[in-house]
Amino acid sequence: MILKGDTVMIRRGKERGKRGTVKAVYPSLGTATVEGVNVVKRHAKQGSKSGHMGGATQTGGIIEKEAPLPIAALQYVCEKCKAPVRLRHGRARDGGLHRICARCGEPARESAKGA
Repeated sequence: MILKGDTVMIRRGKERGKRGTVKAVYPSLGTATVEGVNVVKRHAKQGSKSGHMGGATQTGGIIEKEAPLPIAALQYVCEKCKAPVRLRHGRARDGGLHRICARCGEPARESAKGA
């Protein structure tokens, strides 16, 4: 399971082999956004932000942003091993279920929600 803040490696596609930090995860869509990876350009028209009030206008132009990638194309990178690994779920001494590196056995960083 990939969580926000995890370091991941891209396993396939044009960005294969690159590493980055997960910015957002969309479980219902099966995708995640990775910082600095899969950057796309979007063209935006200049428009008014406040409508009829006059004043500040939204600038247009070419905007670069990260597009979501399939979660299946991402692999967790262990902080201790510095290598892409699988994650296992196991019980710790406190009795809770944790994500554990399958290679070195080091517990992975937990989500902010779970704490």
